[in-house]
Amino acid sequence: MKSKRSVNSLASIVGRIGLLLGGTSSERKVSLRSGEAIYRALTGLGFDVVKLDPARKGFEQLIRRAGIKVAFIALHGSGGEDGTVQSVLERLRIPFTGSGAWASALAFDKHRSKKYFQQFQIQTPRYSIITRRNWKSVMREWAFPLIVKPLQEGSSIGVRMIKTEKEKQRIIPFLLKQYSQLIVEEFICGREFSVPILDGEALPVIEIKSKRAFYDYKAKYTRGLTDYFVPAPIPKKVARKLQATVKKAYACMGLRDLARGDMMMNQDGNAYLLEMNSIPGFTETSLLPKAAQKIGIEFSELCTRLLQMASRRMESQHIDSR
Repeated sequence: MKSKRSVNSLASIVGRIGLLLGGTSSERKVSLRSGEAIYRALTGLGFDVVKLDPARKGFEQLIRRAGIKVAFIALHGSGGEDGTVQSVLERLRIPFTGSGAWASALAFDKHRSKKYFQQFQIQTPRYSIITRRNWKSVMREWAFPLIVKPLQEGSSIGVRMIKTEKEKQRIIPFLLKQYSQLIVEEFICGREFSVPILDGEALPVIEIKSKRAFYDYKAKYTRGLTDYFVPAPIPKKVARKLQATVKKAYACMGLRDLARGDMMMNQDGNAYLLEMNSIPGFTETSLLPKAAQKIGIEFSELCTRLLQMASRRMESQHIDSR
């Protein structure tokens, strides 16, 4: 834990903090949980924090009136994690935690992310993009099991595993009524890992063992359905390889401050990067805080470190436009 003097010094630098939480996405509940945990941590240390919810009308004016000097983003999903709110803050020249608008939009779009992984020779599962018009012809090329998911959602919302022709005929039309496009991805059978990143450095690798068919929304947010192992029980050489892959993606995509890479490893030991999350879950039991705690960074200190990163951009009067 940082000393009281250093916390007071940081508080005087950042002034009033706007904690952005809630929003209108399907991940609103997750965002509120993240935001409340951050609020308790920061106010407990003596920071001046005001909660700001983008779901309210006139949000940009609300930000202006709040008189904040820096924003702590605890938003997930569309509108908060896709570069939208980041663009507003960049236009207002208010420093904020996390990646800039360009990198946020890139990480949130699974198709664009996949193209980046391929461009920089980062192994990722084979995929196709399907629409309401082409899905029947495209799906003839695919064998079961497979994964289908929306291009722009988080927390595994809308993700389905398809194992039979009957499921395919039922699930895909249902999802295409909600989303104009879907990504079809080969199912990697093996072990699942997550690699959190803090300020460009990889934290301990986490192994995820779901008690469901795969790590879906229910497995993520229902107590007892998933076991987490921090650090993952794997050889150091394997852990370093996973960390190096996620760090490479983090750098290539222009992410900053924090992120989390989700990976699968098949039975032959080949690792595949599924996606990068620019704003991972941030409750006290979420994966990034779990990994940080393993190396001695408690939740409150984790929050202050992110504020320090934003304050460095405040002091330089420069916001990364990426």
